[in-house]
Amino acid sequence: MGIANRDYYRESTASSWALGNTPVVKYLILANVAIFLLQIFSVREVQLSGREVIEKIKRQNPNFDPGIDESHWDEIATEPEKISLVTDWLELDPYKTVDKGQVWRLLTHAFCHDRHSLLHILFNMLCLYWFGRALEQMYGPREFLLFYLSAAIIAGLAYIALDFYTGISIPAIGASGAVMGVMMLYTMHYPRDTILLFMILPVQIRFAMAAYVIWDLYPVLTSLAGERDRSGIAHAAHLGGLIFGFLYYRYQWRLDRFTLRVPQFRRASAPRPRLRIAPSTDRDAAPADGRVDEILAKISRTGRESLTDDERAALLAESKRIKRRNR
Repeated sequence: MGIANRDYYRESTASSWALGNTPVVKYLILANVAIFLLQIFSVREVQLSGREVIEKIKRQNPNFDPGIDESHWDEIATEPEKISLVTDWLELDPYKTVDKGQVWRLLTHAFCHDRHSLLHILFNMLCLYWFGRALEQMYGPREFLLFYLSAAIIAGLAYIALDFYTGISIPAIGASGAVMGVMMLYTMHYPRDTILLFMILPVQIRFAMAAYVIWDLYPVLTSLAGERDRSGIAHAAHLGGLIFGFLYYRYQWRLDRFTLRVPQFRRASAPRPRLRIAPSTDRDAAPADGRVDEILAKISRTGRESLTDDERAALLAESKRIKRRNR
C-alpha cells in the first residue's frame, strides 16, 4: 500500500467539488435521486379493507380501540388511499421485515425519502456529498461502499429494535442513518474542520456532532422510558449510524478484508500474468570456470584497462549467463 493510500496521509478534501474521483458517492446520489423520482411517479390509489386499516393503525398504536367488535371490522367503509408502490416495497416496515422475513428492507429503506419533502433528500445528499468524498478518497471506493451500506443496515436494526421494544411498528425511510455514520467517521478524522451550521453559524464539526448525538439520544431514552415519540424522525436509526461510525474508527475496522473471502465480492480485474521459472538450459546452469576468477583477480591487480579483448568477451559472456539464470 502506497503512502497516498494511508489514512494519516490524506488531507481533508471537503473543499473539492469534483465527483470524478469519488464514483461511489456519485452513484449513491444518483441512485437516491432515481428512486426518489420512482417514488413520485409510482403513486397509486389502493382500496384497503376495514380490517387492514384497523390492523395498520393498531401496529402503529397498540392502544387504539376501534370501538367495534373484531367480527365487524371488514364491514367498515374506507376511503381509497394513495400510496407509492416503490415506497411500499422498499420502506423499513418492522412488521414486514421481521414477521414476514422481508429483510431487504434493512438496506433499501436508505434509498427512499419522503416524496412530500424535497428537503429530506436534499439534506441527506448534500451531507453525503460534502463528507463522503473525503472518506472515499481515504478508504477507497470499495471500503467506503461497504461502510456506507453497513451503516444503513445497522441504522435499520437499531430502529427495528426500538420499535419492537416499544410495541410500535411505524415504517421508516431515509438515508439519514447511513449519512450520520459518514458524518461521524468524518468527524473522527477531522474534528476541527469548520462547517456552517444552518448555513450560517461557523462551528467545528466535533461540536455539531456532539449536538446531534444529544438531539437523537434524548427521544430514544424517553421512548425506552415508555413515552411516545411523535416527532416523525427515526432517532434510533440516526443513533445507530452514529455509533457504528464511531466504533468503525475507534477499532480501525476494515470491512473489505472480510468480503475478499467471498468470491462474488472480489474485485473484477484483468487476470495477472503468472510468474513461472523457465527450465534452466545446460548453458545457463554451467558453473563459471576458473578463468573468470583469474580475470577478476587481474582486474583487482592491474585494473580493467589491462584486459585483452578475449578476456573482456569471456567476462561479458559470464555476466549474461548469470542474468539469464536469475531471470
